[in-house]
Amino acid sequence: MFARITRIHVWGAALCLVGAATGVGCAANQRGATDANIANANSKAVGGSKLYAEKCASCHGQKGEGLTAPAIIGYGALPEYPKQSSLTGNVTDPSELQLREWSRAGTPKREPFRNAQDVFNYISQRMPLKEAGKLRPDEYWAILNFVLIAHGTQVPPEGLGSANASKVPIVAQ
Repeated sequence: MFARITRIHVWGAALCLVGAATGVGCAANQRGATDANIANANSKAVGGSKLYAEKCASCHGQKGEGLTAPAIIGYGALPEYPKQSSLTGNVTDPSELQLREWSRAGTPKREPFRNAQDVFNYISQRMPLKEAGKLRPDEYWAILNFVLIAHGTQVPPEGLGSANASKVPIVAQ
């Protein structure tokens, strides 16, 4: 059995290497933004890119992949509701406690993310975690523009704002 599992893992690794060499890629569930989406977001949301790097990346990662905070860009990011908690027992690790707080157990800890306005409402009241609500509204909009473009969301050419955010759906990847 061990030899069989080992061969499967070796073949899987080899296929990933071939995929990477040919550009096909093996990570259908890549964490965080793709390089192409980051480049697109950097060019279309310059101010948001800088603010994201200053205020968000230390917890959410340079590509939104999630470090000490949930992933906010790419696969599994921006779910309509937080995921159910799978943690059990007496948890004392601070990162696991934080994960438990962010997860949903019964009733949601936040309103659903159905559109960009929902996300704006959440981040403008709760982010950055240690300075919740301390940024100006235009700074939150700039960050949200960057994040959603990096996530692969179609954002209006004029960018997101209170006039159009409710018309921009949040689609989980």
